[in-house]
Amino acid sequence: MEKFSEYAQKVADKLKESGLRSHLDDRNEKLQAKIRDAQLEKIPYMLIVRRQGAEAGTVSVRHRSKGDRGPRPLDQFIADLRAEVRVQGDLGK
Repeated sequence: MEKFSEYAQKVADKLKESGLRSHLDDRNEKLQAKIRDAQLEKIPYMLIVRRQGAEAGTVSVRHRSKGDRGPRPLDQFIADLRAEVRVQGDLGK
């Protein structure tokens, strides 16, 4: 994580700037342990930062129940998530 912590922080900041809740898990734990903990906490989306993603401006997306959704440009993920939040908000009316 140390190698990509700067990019991970930028991702977290951009999510917050976009009005989305985010939490950066920068613990010194194995990735599988972090994923397991996030699933137990029922966190709907996990964004995994990898070397290739940091270079390309992408994140690997993992959904709590649907599993690995693959790499996506960060801006596209934010746009899709904001649209999903709007749709769910409309359904609640």
